[in-house]
Amino acid sequence: MANRTTEKTQEERPSQKSSGCGGDVKPVEQRTSETSTTTTTTTTTTPPDHLALEQFNALICGDGWKSLDEPPPLPFDVRHHTLSVSIFTVLVLAECCFLPIALYYGLSKGTNMRSGIYFAIITSLFGFVTGYEFAVRSWRLIRSSDQYRPLFGSPRFWGFDSTQYVLMTPFTVMMIILIIFSIPHYPSVRALALPMPVGMIVTGVILVVNGWAAHHHWTLRYFRLSSHVKNSVCPPLTFCLFEDICAVDGKGGKDFRTAALVRYHASPRFRALLMHLLWFWSIPAIVIGAVLIVAIYLTSDDIAYGIGWGAPTVWAVIWTCITVGWARRVLEVERKTWSSERLPLTQRLT
Repeated sequence: MANRTTEKTQEERPSQKSSGCGGDVKPVEQRTSETSTTTTTTTTTTPPDHLALEQFNALICGDGWKSLDEPPPLPFDVRHHTLSVSIFTVLVLAECCFLPIALYYGLSKGTNMRSGIYFAIITSLFGFVTGYEFAVRSWRLIRSSDQYRPLFGSPRFWGFDSTQYVLMTPFTVMMIILIIFSIPHYPSVRALALPMPVGMIVTGVILVVNGWAAHHHWTLRYFRLSSHVKNSVCPPLTFCLFEDICAVDGKGGKDFRTAALVRYHASPRFRALLMHLLWFWSIPAIVIGAVLIVAIYLTSDDIAYGIGWGAPTVWAVIWTCITVGWARRVLEVERKTWSSERLPLTQRLT
């Protein structure tokens, strides 16, 4: 009697379908446990991670986007945030470039102040903008409402999104360098010119490792990446940064996370763009960071400090301009070719 009941339950349970999904879908293994008593019963238990994977697959395998004449929309318009983005950009540029350079050359050339004092001033001012931004987004992620947290049951106090961890790593390394090398009575100027190039290398290495995993479709076995849950296929961190920044810093919330996840898995061109951008940023960051470190130790102190704090910002501005233009072109092509490229797939699925 118990075997017949189990067979009937398994027959009635809907099967996991992934043939109609975009992107990479990790199938969910059904887990059941049988308990036989005098009145035979069958129970099914689903672990939290397993349930999250089921919800994740259900979202990205939905049929709603297949009938659209254009890519699934993203409920976020950067033009509505022009002022806040402009202010934040100016403050970050001041913190990471203009302020350290101005204080160094102004205090070293225009005063008799000991170098240890003005480097202590520079170190104390570095991190105000980024630290404030980290604090704000941390509060939004740990508050009782889960409006800004990643989808599918991200925990409250340790469920930060990927951006929090990825950007915190190079920022911490940079702060350690500044603090340690600012301690001596007469600090090394070359050593205090290293934080930005070293931060570039650390960030680039993280992106390269993630790019390798995403390219080979590795499974997230031990942790999640934002809304990509455990046991799903690893996404590129460029998508996670895009999802997290718009959802938390841009206040798009879960609505944006849901739309971004659907768009990513529905659009091959969108996925390819994000992978290409990952390599476009990661490899040059490592190479240019290493070149800058060599240049710092081959030049005089004054030139080295300008290179260490100025060149990374120039590179980042150039790469950002290229990225914006590149993304606009690809998204325009995606929009124009959506119907023609989706038609063969829809016919195969039907």
